[in-house]
Amino acid sequence: MKIIINVSNLYIGGGVQVAISFLNELRFMSAAHEYHIFLSKPIDKQIEKSLFPDNFIFYFIEKSAAQLKTRYIILKQLNELENTISPDIVFTPFGPSFWKSKAKNLMGFADPWVLNPNSVVFEELSFFQRIKKRLLNAYKVYYLKRESDYFVIETNIGKSKLIDLLHILDEQVFVVSNCYNGIFNQKALIDENNEAYIKLPKREEEEFRLVLISHNYPHKNLKIIRRVVPLIKFYNIKFILTIDKLVFEALFDGLEDHIYNIGPVELKSCPSIYSQCDALFLPTLLEVFSASYPEAMKMQKPILTSNYSFALDICQDAALYFDPLDPKDIAKKIKELVDNQTLQDTLVENGKMRLQQFETARSRAEKYLEIFSSLSKN
Repeated sequence: MKIIINVSNLYIGGGVQVAISFLNELRFMSAAHEYHIFLSKPIDKQIEKSLFPDNFIFYFIEKSAAQLKTRYIILKQLNELENTISPDIVFTPFGPSFWKSKAKNLMGFADPWVLNPNSVVFEELSFFQRIKKRLLNAYKVYYLKRESDYFVIETNIGKSKLIDLLHILDEQVFVVSNCYNGIFNQKALIDENNEAYIKLPKREEEEFRLVLISHNYPHKNLKIIRRVVPLIKFYNIKFILTIDKLVFEALFDGLEDHIYNIGPVELKSCPSIYSQCDALFLPTLLEVFSASYPEAMKMQKPILTSNYSFALDICQDAALYFDPLDPKDIAKKIKELVDNQTLQDTLVENGKMRLQQFETARSRAEKYLEIFSSLSKN
């Protein structure tokens, strides 16, 4: 098969990590296929193209087709490439891509804002932000319907929601679970001498570190930390964040003694950050599947997260749950975890068991290839 893998629309967030993981797994797999990879700038920087065999051909796409001012130029480039390649299938790991290929199109989708229009997170937005977000969601739905023949999504709950949203058939949607990135299997990355290792400040006495590796998306609910800090001031809790410096200053000015911000990090540095922390803290209001959960399980860290259906479905008994909009409940659960070593150990052990139920980076790639093969025969 000739397969186009279009990741030219991915610039930030978990989608970039999944795309990199998938591409890195493919290079160890079947040589029977010809892969044509459309790269965005961030993914181009993080992919070691020289490590890939000859059946991988890379194309750098300077801009995303999502940008209106450059869309015509980019679509023209993508169409010309497709005409030259003549692929059997086009796979976009996360859409919409705002490009309708001539070949059969399989699109991944994991935008929780679109799939959960009645979520409480909309109430956290201002009136104009809410209107803007709903218009953007409608815009995305239009392009999803327009450009895709088949979809792949990470949970069965998500599949049901997507079918209802787009009014499509059950057989048009495949489910392939997310997982932690294969890079978390590389023990060398938690060695202080490794170039990817990010060293956190020296621990203070009885310091307990809660890590949250994410950009400051509204649904991640990072701002709740400001309301939690005063409620746990008699504990030496340090929140470890990875957000933009200016955003950090705007949100958490004056709380530097309680929050340490690393700034945005590359995927290869994430294992070193987890290794120096004590638990994952994720007060998110909205997810389809967050890779932070299996990452924490793999790194043997207990999980503190939102008492919402998506988190319960993914973590089950491997997390301690709180109301993400109630700082008192969050503080209570943080104290409960810090004070109870047995609870910490139990959550870690439960996480090890739960991790076995997810795909691995390799099995996920294998399932994608199985879908490609089945669709190319239809």
